[in-house]
Amino acid sequence: MPDLVVRDLDGLVSDLNELISQFEGALDFQNDEKGQWGQLNANLSMGDFADNWTVHRNKMVDAMKKFRDKVKQLDEAWTDAEKQLTGSMEQK
Repeated sequence: MPDLVVRDLDGLVSDLNELISQFEGALDFQNDEKGQWGQLNANLSMGDFADNWTVHRNKMVDAMKKFRDKVKQLDEAWTDAEKQLTGSMEQK
């Protein structure tokens, strides 16, 4: 049995892409909800919350994109290493 098993990194990349898409699409939903809260102060409060959330959401999206890129690089490096090891074992 191998000491280290790495699998499904491409699935993780796909899942991260879906999360990123959902977080980026949340801005459309936020804009659709403007003015729906009745009282002026409720609308203003929800607008403030949405603006603050946009800043935090953008930071989260940036972090997820960086993580996705690193996982993708790791997956590619692992696949290449596995191919090289397999090739060297077949030559012997």
